[in-house]
Amino acid sequence: MMRFVLALSVLLAWGCSRPSGSEAPATQAQSASASSAEDPVPLPGKLKFKDADDRERFSLKPKDDGAKLVDGEDRELARLKWKGASLKVSSPEDVALGYVLGSAGGAFIVRDGAQTQVLYTLARQGPGWKLTGAKGELLYTVSQDDDGARVQDASGAEVARVKVREGKVSLKDPSGKTLLATKSLVSADAAACLAFEKMDLSFRVALLHQLQTPSGSSP
Repeated sequence: MMRFVLALSVLLAWGCSRPSGSEAPATQAQSASASSAEDPVPLPGKLKFKDADDRERFSLKPKDDGAKLVDGEDRELARLKWKGASLKVSSPEDVALGYVLGSAGGAFIVRDGAQTQVLYTLARQGPGWKLTGAKGELLYTVSQDDDGARVQDASGAEVARVKVREGKVSLKDPSGKTLLATKSLVSADAAACLAFEKMDLSFRVALLHQLQTPSGSSP
């Protein structure tokens, strides 16, 4: 079937210290897919998330070696810094909180600040994802939906949905209320990480960033 798509090229200002390369421009139709690990959509220079009342809750500001996470009042919450293929997550005082790194099998592993313990693992489960804890216990699953993605807890109860419509990506609770929204082209599975409430926000955002622009993607 013939279909027309609007080619939208966006410049990624993240991870300038990473190896340079080229990447095909993504379309809005691709951004609605939950397959960003294979087809990453470059993030804009600044990523803002607002609530249902259009108030900015937090944003990511690019830096030469990563990004800074700030709240709606521009107060620093965490720092994300590339260390090779790993994304170091630090406090505003630059104390290491953990590291997010990819594995050969396509999973993303969150380690503690000393890198001695695995805290979480986000691994493929069919076309979706599953998040497990330090002991391998299931915490959440992410599955594809018609216009985004669905997040369920270990019992199978829905905790959130991601909707990608008309250039806007929204994270909604089971009743349909908007929790967070952005006009940036973030893929559904990456945005779904923000629903992992058992994980600190800084790690959720780091996973989002790793899913959206995995190691080896061009800046």
